[in-house]
Amino acid sequence: MIFFETIDSKFLLRKCKRMNSLLPLRAVGLLGGTFDPVHRGHLAIARGVGAHFGLDQVRLIPAREPVHRAAPAAGAHHRLAMLRLATAPYPELVVDTREFDSPQQNYTLWTLQSLRAELPNTPLLWIIGEDAFAQLPGWHRWQELFDVAHFVVINRAGSPLPLAGERLGERGANGPTFSKGGAVGATFSALPKILQAAVAPRVTENKQALTSRPSGLVYHLSLPPQPASSTRIREALAAGALTTGQAGDVADLLPAPVLAYIARHALYQEMVHGR
Repeated sequence: MIFFETIDSKFLLRKCKRMNSLLPLRAVGLLGGTFDPVHRGHLAIARGVGAHFGLDQVRLIPAREPVHRAAPAAGAHHRLAMLRLATAPYPELVVDTREFDSPQQNYTLWTLQSLRAELPNTPLLWIIGEDAFAQLPGWHRWQELFDVAHFVVINRAGSPLPLAGERLGERGANGPTFSKGGAVGATFSALPKILQAAVAPRVTENKQALTSRPSGLVYHLSLPPQPASSTRIREALAAGALTTGQAGDVADLLPAPVLAYIARHALYQEMVHGR
């Protein structure tokens, strides 16, 4: 008893955290992207999903060279540095650099298979926006993605981004709906037919189901609207937000350390506006 009473309390706390880090994870959220730059919206989505499902960890996985979109404006080392600064205050958010460490472009399937090899029985929740989910049939071997992870499809309430077909008025069509994890659901009829068929047997409204099995389910979650947009931020910086006294336009959208990093390295300011 005397021994334990004399042990430094901070030492014990560090030991407990270390022991906890070695325990099997109950479930892990995964958010991929270019993070060009990372902004408050990214953090809100990652933390919102983590809180909703009671996740032990949400990993942010930056892409070095994205397969499905144009090359990022900022260099890989800058994007990684900003992501680490942004996530530092949140112990549940972890930066996973496996795509940065790979010498080749990575398809999402390869990334998930790599994670599954490390975490064979852990539920993996891939976080994706409605607009990107609608494009899933264009992804590499997309049907196999359900074998290695769940999908948490995010509807940012109030977001102007439609699902495929919504411009034709299909959101209000009759038919099966995604689980209403939030205030707004989305209809299967707004998805490509091939994706409808793949998703139909996988949809669940039971959030506990995603943390009790490793993969294979689709859950729809509405989160509060996020005004932040990487494109909007880059355009504001390219227009001189940091040099014309208009930094307030982007300061509310970026974590303070990220804004300071961008200013220090003059990122995005050499871009052609609207490019």
